[in-house]
Amino acid sequence: MPSQRYSYTAITLHWLIALLLTFQIALGWALEGNNSPELFARYQLHKSIGITILLLSLARLAARLFTARPPASDGPAWTRSLASTVHWLFYLVMIIGPLTGWLLVSTARVQIPTLLYGLVPWPHLPVGRSWHEPAEAIHGAMAWLAIGLFAFHVAGALRHQWLLGKPELQRMIPFSRGKAAGAAIGALALVGAAFVAGQTIYPERARSAVEKASPPVVAPTTRAIVPATKDDETTPIDAAEEAPEDTAQPLADWTVASGGRLGFTARWNGEAVDGRFDRWRAAIRFSPDELAKSTISVTVDLASTDTGDGQRDDSLKSSDFFDVGAHPSAVFTARDIRHLGGDRYEARGTLDLRGASKPATLRFTLRIDGDRARVAGTARIDRTAFGVGQGEWAATDAIAAAVDIAFSFNATRPAS
Repeated sequence: MPSQRYSYTAITLHWLIALLLTFQIALGWALEGNNSPELFARYQLHKSIGITILLLSLARLAARLFTARPPASDGPAWTRSLASTVHWLFYLVMIIGPLTGWLLVSTARVQIPTLLYGLVPWPHLPVGRSWHEPAEAIHGAMAWLAIGLFAFHVAGALRHQWLLGKPELQRMIPFSRGKAAGAAIGALALVGAAFVAGQTIYPERARSAVEKASPPVVAPTTRAIVPATKDDETTPIDAAEEAPEDTAQPLADWTVASGGRLGFTARWNGEAVDGRFDRWRAAIRFSPDELAKSTISVTVDLASTDTGDGQRDDSLKSSDFFDVGAHPSAVFTARDIRHLGGDRYEARGTLDLRGASKPATLRFTLRIDGDRARVAGTARIDRTAFGVGQGEWAATDAIAAAVDIAFSFNATRPAS
């Protein structure tokens, strides 16, 4: 007599896919209209779960086709046909849904490598951009179809179990012999927990009214972060410290030492997102006694941006933000340098970024000790003035317009 229960392989795959699919739908909903700093991590997880569902579904389909399974429950022909249709539509959802998601990633305007769970590289499909919109429509339809099928599937199982008195739940729920009610409650609780987990795995941080607003302009700090004895280390030095005795400073070309830092801070839904540029160079001709003849030029390699999130970094390099393909560098040039008192200075000039040239001002502290200088400063720019943030990213409700710049470095000049 054929077994009345599904195999352990079928049962395991069934529940793994069910829980992952529930989690995936909830996570997909959490992505809709979400511009939080965790957006990129959520998308990476969504892609990883999708590919996992695809692989498990193919394994489940193979198990269904090539291994013995218990006979279908007795009943009218229409109920058997409906049950079979629901099962095959589930396979459609579990395979076509991830495949269209894979198409979306492969045809996205910003081509970002996928690492499954941050570990395993996953290739893009070799298809054209024209596939993107159809894949997006089908992908969304698959999610809604999955929800409808889930409702039919649960209703059918409960009908067989309690209205018709057939042990359907014992056939598929692990450890459920003779405990149908408890097993059903446990299974639904697990599915509910998977849905809640998908909605809350990256919780939104509660923000105050002050955080929701763009941060106010902050006066330059009076404490400079300056490199210590090693180029890659920094120690604080107070601007109020006694300055060295004034001596004549000749106009000289200064060379920036390795180990300096050029960082930035943007605010995404009120939360600070810090980054830096790993490659930049400066041409500095400067003397505190000849400011009228002093000049500063800084060139930044925009492709070297690093925010600690590879997907976010690739997005910043895209045409929506820096557009490094067309504008690989940003250049700040200053020819109006003013002494503000003590070791504080101001450099006024222009910033060329993403094809736009706008006025910009740096404020910095400078300490010269012989032929070595220690510099640290800040600036603030309006990203929207340079077109950094196109389409949905142009609005400032999610990403604030103001971006803060901070820098520190050592420099040397030829021995006088």
